[in-house]
Amino acid sequence: MKTFRFIGMTLLMATFIANFIACSKEKVIEEPPQKPVIKTAFNGYVQKGPYINGSSVTITLLDDQLGQTGTVYSTRIADNSGSFEERNIELISPFAELKADGYYFNEVEGDVSNAPLSLYALADISDTSSVNINILTHLEYPRVKYLVKKEGMSFTNAKKQARKEVLNIFGGNPENDMPSEQLSLNSDAILLTISSIIQGRLSTGKVSELLAGISSDIQTDGKLDNQALGSQLADNVAYLDIDEIQSNLIKKYSELGVEYSITTEDLNKCIQDFNANTDYQRTLFVTYPQMGQYGINLLADEVTTVSDRSDYSLCADVPAGIKLKVIIKGGSRTEKKFRLGVWGGFYVGTQDNWMVSSFNEEIGGNILTSIESGRSCDLKIMLSGEYDIILEYYENGATEPTKVKQVKIKD
Repeated sequence: MKTFRFIGMTLLMATFIANFIACSKEKVIEEPPQKPVIKTAFNGYVQKGPYINGSSVTITLLDDQLGQTGTVYSTRIADNSGSFEERNIELISPFAELKADGYYFNEVEGDVSNAPLSLYALADISDTSSVNINILTHLEYPRVKYLVKKEGMSFTNAKKQARKEVLNIFGGNPENDMPSEQLSLNSDAILLTISSIIQGRLSTGKVSELLAGISSDIQTDGKLDNQALGSQLADNVAYLDIDEIQSNLIKKYSELGVEYSITTEDLNKCIQDFNANTDYQRTLFVTYPQMGQYGINLLADEVTTVSDRSDYSLCADVPAGIKLKVIIKGGSRTEKKFRLGVWGGFYVGTQDNWMVSSFNEEIGGNILTSIESGRSCDLKIMLSGEYDIILEYYENGATEPTKVKQVKIKD
């Protein structure tokens, strides 16, 4: 009986182990491999201003922790509107990193950039086949990565938080929850405003440097603490010409056959929001000292009355990266004097860092343009008692005078 029981127990245990192993094998087999999702067409726009034909776009698929999966697609922008498309993308993970590199239309200057610029975007592309790359996606890019990788935040929440933090820097409305990669330069005023503020009157190299500085500074806490970077934004805003930007983009998008729906009022409102909410202080000013090399400086704010038959200076200290134009003309003109091209002044000697036009009959005066930034401009001038004079200042490429002053001449 003991032998029978022992054999029975042995058989029972063997049966149990066999069933357990079988069940374990069945569980492994039951986990089906993840099937890739095929996107037959994936497209979007790259916009600083719009990137030009031939610029490159790279699409890198990422895992849940935003690490690269090894799958990379490369394409090129197909026209001057910045549009791109890649076909038959296979998705295992829903996340993607997009990088664009190339020249772009500078909306502030109305011309193609003087160097290429790289922009990035992060997006969940599981439920969309269209993603735009722009200034907002670029600025939030390192912050999103930090929140996901270092703080364990979900991708969706990280995107929302990073977007809100970037908009706060520029006085934008964080309550608008449209993802940055769905905004478009021809229809979203806040995106255009931020793009223009970043651009200012800077070279493309300086734009790249500014973007890198802001991105690095906000990466860990979402706040722009570097006052020098903030002051650069304030300086850029001060020299923007909204009417010029509008004119440039209306013309550009008309040429492209693309609808442009942003109004001047929209842009002015966004600029006002930035100025009202920022604590950053301007540091770059064109200054006009009271005295120049040749005497009292007619461009100085406090100089409003002078004597005739005396020598004076036309002097300005122009910071690096800033341009200046001054129009000097008669404050009152008779037809006779206007035809003769006389407004009451004579240039004496050589001009220092000024390019001086011949008399312009259309404006009734002369145009002085700074030649090199980061240097003082000066010119010796003698006044006659024929006229008072009007000075129009056009700082850093402005198309309308940044200020106008009249100087009365005493006999």
